[in-house]
Amino acid sequence: MHSDEEWHELKTAFAKAVERISSLEKEVAYLKKELRKYKNENTPSGSIPVYLKETLEKAVEEPTEKKPPAENTRNMRPKAEREEHHTFDACPSCGGKLSEKEKPRSRTIIHIQMPAAETVRHICHAYYCANCKKEVVPKVEGALPNCKFDLAVAILISYLFVAENMTMGGIRNFFLDVFGFRISKGSISNSQVRLKEYLGDEYAFLEHEVIKANARYRDETGHRKNGRLLFAWVVATTKAVVFRIENGRQHANALKIKGKKGAEICDGYKAYNKLETEKQRCWAHALRIAKNPEHPFALEREIDDYSLLVLRLGKLFHQAKEMWKTRPLSRPLRKRYDKRLLKCLLKVRWHSKNSNKLVNYFMAYEGEWFTFLEMEGVEPTNNRAERALRHIVIKRKVSQQTRGDESTESYAMQASLFITARQKGENYLEYLSDVVESKIHADGKF
Repeated sequence: MHSDEEWHELKTAFAKAVERISSLEKEVAYLKKELRKYKNENTPSGSIPVYLKETLEKAVEEPTEKKPPAENTRNMRPKAEREEHHTFDACPSCGGKLSEKEKPRSRTIIHIQMPAAETVRHICHAYYCANCKKEVVPKVEGALPNCKFDLAVAILISYLFVAENMTMGGIRNFFLDVFGFRISKGSISNSQVRLKEYLGDEYAFLEHEVIKANARYRDETGHRKNGRLLFAWVVATTKAVVFRIENGRQHANALKIKGKKGAEICDGYKAYNKLETEKQRCWAHALRIAKNPEHPFALEREIDDYSLLVLRLGKLFHQAKEMWKTRPLSRPLRKRYDKRLLKCLLKVRWHSKNSNKLVNYFMAYEGEWFTFLEMEGVEPTNNRAERALRHIVIKRKVSQQTRGDESTESYAMQASLFITARQKGENYLEYLSDVVESKIHADGKF
């Protein structure tokens, strides 16, 4: 038997232990929330340190046909554009007479010419046409109206800023070191803004291509303007990519580009629910959510049951993907896998917070997980949109933010043209130059 004093001490110790446990639980919950900011289902693989990644073990598969060896392009030389002969009149060592051998030695070398800038004064003579009753003045080719830099400078600035993700300070130093002339950050910004008025028609054409596509891949990410959080929305297709930088993340912004047919491939963000066409929810996002449970498990059997659920979902998806690759697409096939998904979710025995959350996530978008088994051109993930967003995410890390409304809108237009050109395998410099020059000539500006 314990005395009253011992009971009092035990009660005090127990109360302190309970208080300590409660404090530690709150601390663990806080640390988990902080950790999820950096490692969650939406964290790109490149942001996770190598030592935190799981070791990938390749499964033993049946031997397949070996791919032909890749062509070695490292030491390939292009066809020579001109020939240059190197000869001796006498021996360079002793000055003696030389007799030429029958077969000369040859090398193909790629030479570059360092760029140079020149300042040219263009004098445009004005004329009066008695027939038209108006003044006519020759246009300066290859120049933006009322700009001291030619079109090539504006195109190069766009390439460095948008395609190569250079900062304005880096671009300024590039022009000073390579071309030998100074250009201010204000002039660089103004050049970007000036391009906007010539890109409107091409940007509208890309929007039209996106709207009429059979499959639109959607995603969004943060973007800052003057320190204020905006959101960059992307809609990507096989033919075009369109970015829009909007003030918020609400469904109204998702509806600004909406298709009339086909399907929308997106993650589980609810802003996409308002889109009226068919939807394909992203399996990559869903499986990342499944593999990163948010809440702690209370019992060992809950862990086993949850692991079994994740394993079943993964197997179901991979089986559906094999069907997608090998079988004809059809509505009955889609319905069959919808039923299999429902059976898989109903097999959960121990309903922990994590399993309930995962089941609810899949059930919230019932009927939208196997659209790719019915519709042509639809993929099971929105990785195409993720790849398109990756470039401007890197730009965000480099430059942090944009400044004015005009420059932000211009950047979205140029990024749309660049990612579209890269996706098609076209040269962005040539593509942008053709778009701007055709617009300048059409407007007939001086």
